[in-house]
Amino acid sequence: MKNSNGDNFPKDDPMAETEFGQEVSERSGRMEEGARKFSSAASDTWEQTRQKAMVARERTEFFLRENPVPTILGALALGLAIGLAIRYASRPAEPTPVTLRNALKNIDWRGMSDPAMPYLRKARRGYEDSAEAVSQAVKDGFDRVKDIDVDRYVKPLRKRWNSWMS
Repeated sequence: MKNSNGDNFPKDDPMAETEFGQEVSERSGRMEEGARKFSSAASDTWEQTRQKAMVARERTEFFLRENPVPTILGALALGLAIGLAIRYASRPAEPTPVTLRNALKNIDWRGMSDPAMPYLRKARRGYEDSAEAVSQAVKDGFDRVKDIDVDRYVKPLRKRWNSWMS
C-alpha cells in the first residue's frame, strides 16, 4: 500500500491507488460515463421537446391571428358547452309533480273537525269513481280499436298498389 502526499488522488478518491481502489475507480468511471450519456440524452430530448412546443405555439398564434372569427365562435361554443355541463351537473333533483293525490297525502287530517269528515269522504269516493270511469272508458276504447276490420280499408289500397307494380 502506498502513502500519498495528497496530490496523487484521482478525482478525490483516496482508495484509487490501492488494488481495491482500482476496481472501484473502474466501476465509478463507467457509472459516471453512463450518467453523462443519460444526462446528455435527456438534455437533447428536452431541447427537442422545447423546440417542438415553440413551433406549435408560433403556428397556433399565426392561425389565431389569421382567423379571428372562427376562434371567437369556437371559444363561445366551448364556453357554452362547459357552462351547460356545469349547470346540469349541479342541478338539484327534480321535485315531485304536484297532483291532487300528492296534495291530499300532505294534509294533516287530524286537524279537521268531525262535521267536515262526511264531505271529505264524499270527495274521496267521487275521486275514486271518476278514476274508475276513466279507466273503463280507456279499456272500452281499446276494445273498439281491436274490433276494427283493417282489411276492409287496406284491400283497395293493396289492389291499387299491385296494379301499379305490374
